[in-house]
Amino acid sequence: MSAFSRVFRSREPTPVQVRWQDGEPVEFQRRPERRGVRYLVVDVRERWIEQSPWPFPSPMPVGGDRLRCWRVEARSAEEPEAPGREFVLRMRAGPGVWDLVRVAE
Repeated sequence: MSAFSRVFRSREPTPVQVRWQDGEPVEFQRRPERRGVRYLVVDVRERWIEQSPWPFPSPMPVGGDRLRCWRVEARSAEEPEAPGREFVLRMRAGPGVWDLVRVAE
């Protein structure tokens, strides 16, 4: 592994770009891939709020030390007839900053 790879290795969890409507995610794709696979959310199975590992409190009800999470079923936009896959999306620091936390196979 080169020094460059050690310094700039992939970030966990995976950052994603999410489009949402009425407080629910409806579409997402991994960043920074501009032409990566887009997924359409077909079902929201579970919602919860968890505490962030950040050591400082946040004055905002969601963001900073609190994270909104969704367990969703999603299908690839390019293959809508394919079976859905389960993903967990997590919103960090307010709308617009999302992570793809887990992909269940």
